[in-house]
Amino acid sequence: MPVNTLKKIEEDILKNDLGKARDRLHGLISTYPNELELRKKLGEIYFELKHPSMAGRYWYLEENKTPEMVKACTEFEKSMGNDPIRIARALKYKGNTEILKRLELDQAITSTQNKVKKKLIEEPKDSLEDKLVTFGCLSIIILIIIFTLIGVYTFFNWIF
Repeated sequence: MPVNTLKKIEEDILKNDLGKARDRLHGLISTYPNELELRKKLGEIYFELKHPSMAGRYWYLEENKTPEMVKACTEFEKSMGNDPIRIARALKYKGNTEILKRLELDQAITSTQNKVKKKLIEEPKDSLEDKLVTFGCLSIIILIIIFTLIGVYTFFNWIF
């Protein structure tokens, strides 16, 4: 991990520029998805910004949760309708699933957490939405080609 960016994040926190620190951490998480410590730090920032549901989102994969973390994670689950699929998507974990397999989450929070962990570990399947997007894009490309050919044909008929 880039030490300079972490130093800048700490400086931003000391200057009480939590928005900038939050943005930097989002960038680091997308670059280093296996570093769960970054998620914990981002959760702390969201908690300081008075967004407990978002804090719970980033604390969700934390092994040893404090009572504040447990409360925030519960609030996050409620905001997602306690639906394991929605929670797993909202976590946006793109890291190595082996890390999640070794992760021992607190059993005291909810049974939903184990279901979410299973959803994150299982192989992603193409959803109907993904298939429809692919079909839609291909349809548009084919229509563009057809209209171009019709235009060229009409143009040559008009000239000759």
